[in-house]
Amino acid sequence: MRVRLIYEKRGRACFVPHVALATLFARALRRAGIRPCSTSGFSPRAKMSFGPELPAGVVALGEAVELWLEKPPERLVPLLNAQMPEGFQVLTCSFLPDEAKALGKECRAAHYLARARNGRSPEDLLACLQRHLGADLLSSDSERSWLSLTISDPAGNGLGGWVKVLIEEGLASGWQDLCFVRLALGAWDGRRLRPLEEGKRHG
Repeated sequence: MRVRLIYEKRGRACFVPHVALATLFARALRRAGIRPCSTSGFSPRAKMSFGPELPAGVVALGEAVELWLEKPPERLVPLLNAQMPEGFQVLTCSFLPDEAKALGKECRAAHYLARARNGRSPEDLLACLQRHLGADLLSSDSERSWLSLTISDPAGNGLGGWVKVLIEEGLASGWQDLCFVRLALGAWDGRRLRPLEEGKRHG
């Protein structure tokens, strides 16, 4: 059974690097007594697929992972959450048909919050990022010190590129001057981001 989980990572959990997520979820599955399907080859591993990579240090409130499980339990979400490290929490579970699109093809847009810790205004950040992202910037808004952005192609428009251009234009000296939160992944419907979990069957 192919299962899509939407999860969040807060607090110190945001510093867990992307490359460690597969091991983290595999251990949580094993401790919960849930058997994943394995990849083929010389060194089989638990079969899973993750959404677009995030740099360490970025809080995420709507990340996605797909797991292939031999027999999903009825109470998958609470069983898994009981074994997840502090800061990680599974929010929803969707059981996908075989013909469902691959996760990478579903993650066509992302919604972020961005803030400068050095006093730069959201308008300063937006003017710079508009030039950098061009047509990939789908929508933007600001509230108090936060800038809200929805972009297309989150796999290709990584935050590392954002930080680089902000440094080049003198709006930041490094990551320490900036704060990012990824709120959701999904698809742009022409007016808003439609999150991955919207319209799915949850368990």
